[in-house]
Amino acid sequence: MGEGISGKVIKFTKVKGPEINLPYPVAASTVFKHLSGAFVYLDSNQRIALAGAAQTELLGWAFTGEWTSASTAGQTILGVNISLDAVYCMPLDAARTETQLRSYVGKTCDIITTSNIQYADFDASATDVLQIVGYEYWGSAAGEQGLWVKLNPTKVAATGVV
Repeated sequence: MGEGISGKVIKFTKVKGPEINLPYPVAASTVFKHLSGAFVYLDSNQRIALAGAAQTELLGWAFTGEWTSASTAGQTILGVNISLDAVYCMPLDAARTETQLRSYVGKTCDIITTSNIQYADFDASATDVLQIVGYEYWGSAAGEQGLWVKLNPTKVAATGVV
């Protein structure tokens, strides 16, 4: 969580919905930041890593604070909420007006990760891994808005076993 200019505490975490938490090994040296989202995907070795703009399928939300996983892949285990109905507050990639935020509710968007900080990139619609269900607005400055999102059910890791 962080503090916006208005002094309100901003929490980028799960805000509503159920939890189906499962343990997963973490990829080597995966960085999680405090003022960031925590959506993860399964890499080619079936280890979780922080999702970025290129991910077309997500696994869920990793429950973690700010830290970096071990330099040896798979040495660290982390709980991941895979519930399709859980809602999370994500930081925005840029400040927007409340009218702009309201207009995106019900649509889908991408994720962007910059300097290991994961943002909801609601101006982008290449992968559409997130479904926008609401927002928080405390002011017009960067860091005073949050976007409520959940996993887009059509973009959850669900490829065939062969």
